[in-house]
Amino acid sequence: MDKSLSDKVISLTSRHFRGAVGLRRALHRIPETAWTEFKTSALLRRELKRLRIPFRSIAGTGILAEIRNGRGRCVAIRTDIDGLPITEQTDYSFKSLHAGRMHACGHDMHMATVTTTAAVLMQLRREYRGIIKLIYQPAEESPPGGAQALVREGVLENPKVDMIFGLHVDPHRRAGRVGIRPGTMCAGTLDFDITIRGTGGHGAYPHLTHDPIAAAAQVIAGLQTIVAREVSPFEPAVVTVGKIESGTARNVIPDICRVEGTARSLTEKHLRFLARRIEAITVKTCRAHNCVADLTFTWGYPPLVNADETNRVLRAAAQSLYGASILSPVRTPSMGGEDFAHYVNAVPGAKFWLGVRNEAIGATYGLHHPSFKADETAMKTGISVLAKAALDVLNA
Repeated sequence: MDKSLSDKVISLTSRHFRGAVGLRRALHRIPETAWTEFKTSALLRRELKRLRIPFRSIAGTGILAEIRNGRGRCVAIRTDIDGLPITEQTDYSFKSLHAGRMHACGHDMHMATVTTTAAVLMQLRREYRGIIKLIYQPAEESPPGGAQALVREGVLENPKVDMIFGLHVDPHRRAGRVGIRPGTMCAGTLDFDITIRGTGGHGAYPHLTHDPIAAAAQVIAGLQTIVAREVSPFEPAVVTVGKIESGTARNVIPDICRVEGTARSLTEKHLRFLARRIEAITVKTCRAHNCVADLTFTWGYPPLVNADETNRVLRAAAQSLYGASILSPVRTPSMGGEDFAHYVNAVPGAKFWLGVRNEAIGATYGLHHPSFKADETAMKTGISVLAKAALDVLNA
């Protein structure tokens, strides 16, 4: 008797799993930051050639690959490909070979999962008709990100994508569990850079200066009151200052102090409100200290709002493969940003969380931590769910 389609997907996933692990480890060794993913892109192109999947380079280090099997619907699967400027502190035998760079957000897992999904779908071409696009996107970690560039260059057109899928590893969810959230999944992001200009001088004579550090201290304290006193406690928001830079010596008051931070909210409306208040507090506080503030905003990613119809496809695919127990509720959205939002603003799409937590191997650290690790067995679930979801859309 012929196996069901779900059984075929699981069987092929198991057959390709060792290759997925090898690819993940090879990618983990060569992390590269935004727009410099040259070795990463070259390795992915070699793998696509091996799988006989046509592709072309796009937006510099990006890749658009396509599996075409006659006329029909078109689905897309996206992976990010960049790493982070972090020095790795794991005990992996395959740790980063690039000093000061690391796949601390799991993009190595994403690339290996999506590429192996493509291998499975190549072998299942008798089971569907249509087009599958594989989007390898650079610069997810560096706003304004790579998604906008790829959308501008037409990755969602010719043929037009009917639905797009994405995934992200989750170190807080048990390995292999799938988290699907209705509605808003990730926050919108807004970065800000403040340059405060005063009048420097000797630290022993502060009355003869206009101290930009003192002004910056008051600005930072004031910015924290936005969320604490101006935003409803029922509306998630974040204003974080992550970098302060000023001065050359303990007894010298400098002319300039620089402050860098980020703001997050679940709606565009509230992001615009945060921007107005950050600007007003900064400018007026500096003026009160006889300093001048130059403020620059970098609008990052819009909130990521999953499409209900795509969530239904993902949920049905996961349950058909592994039963309802594979699903793990996502009770709150993430305040992290994700430029996958640019794709789902253009076509129906959704991203799901893939659990990679495993205490036994030390896979307990959070994303962007230098000791971040992931349970590679989770890729089996990711590969199967993506493959089955794509098949279900093409066969609908």
